[in-house]
Amino acid sequence: MTPARRVAVLDTSAIVEAKRAIAPDRQWEFFERLKELVLGGHIYFPKAVRDELRQERHHDTPETWALNAYEHMDHTYEPGEDAVTEVMRRAGDVVEKDAEGEPADPYVLAQALEFRRRGLDIVIVTEDRVNRMPIKIDMRMACERLDIAWITLEAYMEEIGFDP
Repeated sequence: MTPARRVAVLDTSAIVEAKRAIAPDRQWEFFERLKELVLGGHIYFPKAVRDELRQERHHDTPETWALNAYEHMDHTYEPGEDAVTEVMRRAGDVVEKDAEGEPADPYVLAQALEFRRRGLDIVIVTEDRVNRMPIKIDMRMACERLDIAWITLEAYMEEIGFDP
């Protein structure tokens, strides 16, 4: 039996954190590596992440990369309403009660559920690891509620063999 293909679903926080975690002179190399993984079908993020990144005041390398990379992804993996509903039922407090706009977190989680339903080995890459109860839970806790694997950006860089 062939092992499932490993797919990473990137959270907005992981993309934005790259500008602090990686020296500016190494960012281009890092994002070129991620581009290869996108083209190989190993990295995804939902439209909601792209939309959050579009709202950034300044588009540095991470945001520019992500906006371009999204156009090269297979959009048949966008999360369906049933997956989003399941996320909101089991971990809906990942969204702030007074959130403005449409936060990406439930869609990141739902996309991971969609991949798992298709038999893929999935992991969410996130830097959202601080609960702000009772305002909202972090992505780490939401992943745990949904039994979805998660790792930090630093751990993901190690996994793909990138030394920042």
